[in-house]
Formats: sequence, structure tokens, C-alpha cells
Amino acid sequence: MASLLFLAGFAPAVAAIQRPNVLDRHVTAISDRALMQRPAIVLVDRERQAAASRKVHWTAIGWIVAPVFEAIALFYLWSSGGAASLRNWLARRLRSRWSIRFCYGAALALLARLAALLPAFYLYRVDRTLQLTPMLTRTWGLFWLFHTLLAMIVAGIIAAVVLWLVDRTHQWYAYTVLAILAVSVGWGFASPYVQAPFGRTRALHGGLVDNLDSLLARAGIAPMDVVESSRDSPIGEVTVLPAWPERRIIVGRTVVAADTPLEIAYRVAYEVGGIAHDDALSVALIEGGTIIIFAALATGIADRIRFRRDDDPLSRLAIVGALFALVYLVAVPVRNAALRPYVFDADRYAVALTQRPAAAVRALVREADQRMEEVCPESSALLFLSTSPGIGARVAAINHVPSRCP
Repeated sequence: MASLLFLAGFAPAVAAIQRPNVLDRHVTAISDRALMQRPAIVLVDRERQAAASRKVHWTAIGWIVAPVFEAIALFYLWSSGGAASLRNWLARRLRSRWSIRFCYGAALALLARLAALLPAFYLYRVDRTLQLTPMLTRTWGLFWLFHTLLAMIVAGIIAAVVLWLVDRTHQWYAYTVLAILAVSVGWGFASPYVQAPFGRTRALHGGLVDNLDSLLARAGIAPMDVVESSRDSPIGEVTVLPAWPERRIIVGRTVVAADTPLEIAYRVAYEVGGIAHDDALSVALIEGGTIIIFAALATGIADRIRFRRDDDPLSRLAIVGALFALVYLVAVPVRNAALRPYVFDADRYAVALTQRPAAAVRALVREADQRMEEVCPESSALLFLSTSPGIGARVAAINHVPSRCP
């Protein structure tokens, strides 16, 4: 069904997965003068922009529906007495209180993931139909199973540890806050390595590497190995891993094939800007603080909902989880707005380091075309879908030409 809907509306604007493609050749042919004298809305492909607008509408629907489905499932489990029945069923089969709490938390995570399965598959089909991902359905299914298992483990640990702290001390919330901040900071520094492209790589040589070595020297960073990822993707990525033993720059195969050397230098400089400004720590604290504030809000609301006769702290985790899913819809826009200035900071750093503003504009125009991103994002995209202020605003900050965005 999703495929039919999207093929009807997007067929003229779908780009081939193979890069470089027609869009790449068009962007490469734009003169530096045009890049510095025109707004992004004039430079990008019009059909792709029309498709990007429709894509945002459909993606926003799926994105919002997913946590709503999770909240409905968890609330029904609690209100119907199923949460208490699940607790009693686990208590009859497990002796350890830790085991009961862990399995209960894991079961809630499984229920939430199952409730959001249809919206998640729908969002995958959106990207698949638009050729924004090469992932096959069976591969997506395996990743879904892996993330479900991971969510169950994390939720089980959280349930067991938090309820153990509640039993031990009245200051359980203080320890929970410290734990959230510690995990957020740890993930902030570890995520580039966990999310780095996997698969075979090959070392790059020649002028591109010399150019990047010179760029790193100007940034005060020792030279790194530059490798090309073998991962096939219609959307190229550049990843900078600054710490040992994985210290290297990973450039996606599509980036090497489609981007100009100056664009690659800008993209590396953009990533280096985040490292130079210690953005990982700042972003982690913002995200951790957002989690703390809205988790406290959800918990406070849950405390004001009447208790069932069969309730206890464990069974009420279901209603707390339902409220978590709903406040997530408010927390994400707050997080996105707080992170948006870091994008401009990284752009300014990259342009100052490379001294090639036209290359930066070219890279952003290519990104908008290939990723099917709105140059002038509408409110739903800014609120829920992206931490970026939009390609139009970013290009305007670089070439100082009004974006013409409403």
C-alpha cells in the first residue's frame, strides 16, 4: 500500500541509487559564482523539492503515530489489569525480585515495540520506495529484531535498577539523574564508533588524502588514515573517529564517486568542527537533561492518576511507560531546537578552515537533492524530524544571500 501511494506521487523525482547520477552531474556543473550569488531554493532540483515536501508529510504521520500506538498499548495493559496479571505470572515462576523486575521491564519494551511495528515498517517502506535506503525487507526485519532485543535488555535493567534504588533510599531520583547523565555522556562519545559504517574498507591515496592531511594540520590535529567504506548506500557519509585505536576518517563509496574533493574536505571539516568544539559533551548533556526533565514530568503525571486495587510500583511501570511515549512527542522538538545552533557553528568552522565557501554550498545543495530534504523545512520537519535548521538557512549563512524561505 505504501509503495503504491509513493510511486504515484514520487516516481518522477526518484533518483537512481547508482552514484554519480543526473542530480550529481547537475550540481557539479553549477559555477562557483552561481553558488555564491543565488539562494539554495534556486540551486536545488525542483522535482526533488516537491517530492521532499510530500515525503515530510508522510514521514511525520508515521513518526507521530508510532509513540501514540506504544502509549495506547501500554495504557490498555495497565487499565485492563493485564499489568498486574503479568506481574503475578512472573512472580509465580521467578524467585528473585531482580529477575521479576527485569523480565517485567523487558516485557513492557516488547509490547511497545510490537505496537509500533506497523508504523516502523511503514517508515522503512517510505525510504525504500524513494530509494533512500538499499536495505532489503529481510535485512530490515533482522535489524528490527536486534533493536527489539536491545530495547528489552535496556528496559529490564532500568526497571530493576530504579526499583532497587526506590527500595534502598528516598534519594533514588538523584542517583537516577546521575546515571542518566553518565549514560548520555558515554553514549555521546561512543556513538560515532558504534554507528560507523561497517564492512570492508580500503585505504585512499593521492591528492585527496594530501588535501585532508593539510586540512587536519590547520586544525591542529595529527594526520589520520583515510579509508573508503565498501558499504553501498545512495546517501554518502563521512565519519571522523578521533580516538585510538580506531583513529581514522571513513569516506563512503558514494561520496568518493560523486562529491568533488573540495566538498569532501568541507564535510570532513564539518565533522572536525564538532570535535574541536567538544560538541559531543554539550549534545550529551542537552539530551540527558531533556530526558531527565520529561521523565520527571511523566512520572509526576503518573503519580496523579488513580491507583487500581491491584497496583504496586512494578505494575504501574506500564502507565509510566505510556506517559513516557506521549511526552516523547514534546521532548523531541525541545531537543531539536536546542541542538540547531550547533549546526551553524560547525558550518562556520568548516568554511573558515577550508576557505572554500562555494564548495560548502555545493555540498549542501548536493545533500538536499540526494537526501530529498526540504530546503525550507516546514514546521513538522523542524519539530520532529531534524536537528538541522534547513539547507536554505545554512546556505544563506555561508553565501549571505537571503534564503527566500517563508
